[in-house]
Amino acid sequence: MNRFWQALERVWGLSTSRMCWQQHLGDVDHSNVDLGRYELLVATSQLAEILPVTGNSYEWLEVSEIEDGVFEGFNEKTEEYVPVDRRDLICYDFSVVKLGKVLSDLVGFSPRVEQLHDTHHCYLLGQLGGTSGAGFAFYFAKESGARRLSQCLDAVQLKDQRPYVLFLTSMRVLNAQCSRVLIDKGCLVLPLEQSLVHDEEGWSLTDWARRQMLEFRDRLLPKPQAAVGKFPTPPGCTWMDVEIRFQDSHTVTVIAGGKHERLMFTQMGLANTKNGLPNMQWELLYSLAQGHGLMTWNSPGARRENRKHREALNKTLRAFFGIDGDPIGLTDDKKGYRAAFKVTL
Repeated sequence: MNRFWQALERVWGLSTSRMCWQQHLGDVDHSNVDLGRYELLVATSQLAEILPVTGNSYEWLEVSEIEDGVFEGFNEKTEEYVPVDRRDLICYDFSVVKLGKVLSDLVGFSPRVEQLHDTHHCYLLGQLGGTSGAGFAFYFAKESGARRLSQCLDAVQLKDQRPYVLFLTSMRVLNAQCSRVLIDKGCLVLPLEQSLVHDEEGWSLTDWARRQMLEFRDRLLPKPQAAVGKFPTPPGCTWMDVEIRFQDSHTVTVIAGGKHERLMFTQMGLANTKNGLPNMQWELLYSLAQGHGLMTWNSPGARRENRKHREALNKTLRAFFGIDGDPIGLTDDKKGYRAAFKVTL
């Protein structure tokens, strides 16, 4: 995938024609590269008005539609007209939203993609921990010039006073001045070409990127306490007496009967044993909170894998609270989930 990130770096902006993407990806005859395998590229209804000349990065064709669905390109340098395949004109956008979703799934932060004001291509991707105090945010900047990247860092500074993780296409776009600003602030810079890879099983973080992320997280976030294993639930409590209220993406307030505690995901036994981040059971619980205890196929976190996650979460919650019965059951139509306890954000 290194070639993909290099191609993105060369593209002016986030969108270009199919032929231009293929040329940047190193395809000689512009026919062998399947853009569909690059899941972050999305075909649009827009058609390009210019195309690169095959084998020559400095010559372009001005495209016109000579009749319905028939296109030709004019090479101003050679003054020649050549036929153009409409498929080559289709523009593909790089989806920052999909990038945010991929990274949030891998790292475990709460996705919230938004473009920062007064920047060309700088985006907030999401948040790990609280929005203030303990925690940090993730940003992505797709800039090739030092001035624009400096503008991105200024925009982030106005929005977020804490250290943050910044994803770039590569370290080539980072000059000494911007690097010093990021180091002084205690930020982590991760080049995508060294951090994110794609294979037959999907996306994954490189070992190097995962180590960098864990070291950064451990430096900024308080060390999680060991899982307590069991909540001091008063005798006679049912699931209707339990309330779980999310304070942020890592912490909840738990109420059961007269007991009231603030707990991290680790203390409820909902951490991924491989990386220490919230596991998929915790993500399911968070999705239920977003729907006030209800999840349907229209819910943001709906996915087929939730069936096994629900079974595992039910088992964990029964052991944690010491209450019999399923805390999360099926809806009447058997197509969704409904919590027997109160769960909110």
